[in-house]
Amino acid sequence: MKLKFTRKTWYFFLLAAAAVSMLGGFAVLGGMDFSGLEMIVFCLTGIAVLFLAAQKGAPVREKRNYTGVFVVLMLSKLGTSGWAGDICSALVWPDLLATEYERGRPIQRQLQLVSAAEVLRLVFWMLTKYAGMSGLAFWTNIMFVLLTCARGWAGLTLYKTQEETL
Repeated sequence: MKLKFTRKTWYFFLLAAAAVSMLGGFAVLGGMDFSGLEMIVFCLTGIAVLFLAAQKGAPVREKRNYTGVFVVLMLSKLGTSGWAGDICSALVWPDLLATEYERGRPIQRQLQLVSAAEVLRLVFWMLTKYAGMSGLAFWTNIMFVLLTCARGWAGLTLYKTQEETL
């Protein structure tokens, strides 16, 4: 049996990243701290994007876009801190989905929803963290859960619409 990795494999990693992130979001709403799950999400997303960038036979522009998404993902956790890291983090999924949309993937609605959810969550997060509006923390967590649901829908759509062979 020969192990074969296709785009569908990497889309599964994105779907798994969204699911783990959703688990963390629900845990936070329940009053638990599962911040360690975010590192798993970071790794799963990074692996998926990196291997999508390395996909054999992909156009150079597409590889460049995926590499850019990977760099922004790395900056979000490793290269920048504070509000700059938060902004980088909010750019990862919309950029990734925009690249997939350019490839002709049927994800226009998912791209719009993820982008809107990222903006809302980022605004609530920045108001909570940097403007001292701690009363918005609950709504920030709600926005995060909605964002993870939107990411999950996008990941599931990519996974389900990808054919087994390239």
